[in-house]
Amino acid sequence: MNENFKNKIKSLRESRFPGRSIRGLDKELKLHFGKHFYAYISKIEAGALPSMDFIKKIKDAYTLSVKDYEDLVQLYLKQKFEDEFVTVTQRSGISLEPQPLLFRKVNKKKK
Repeated sequence: MNENFKNKIKSLRESRFPGRSIRGLDKELKLHFGKHFYAYISKIEAGALPSMDFIKKIKDAYTLSVKDYEDLVQLYLKQKFEDEFVTVTQRSGISLEPQPLLFRKVNKKKK
């Protein structure tokens, strides 16, 4: 499966709180995320990228292991890079496909 950030967030929530909806986690997550936490988590699981501070809150709220947290951060950075790359290429209109390098022979003048 091609894992991405939003799928990882959802799978972590489902593995930590099996069989429960986002709104059903009121007692567990409200303390970490505040009021209306379900709206934020729902948006993230739909594809919005949160801040790194929010990812740290997820680490604490979901009690993630170091490996799970590192995997999550790696997927976050990959998604952020891809989103910014697409935005830059769309805005500039420049195609960033690799072009073959062409060299020409240059005659050196003897001194």
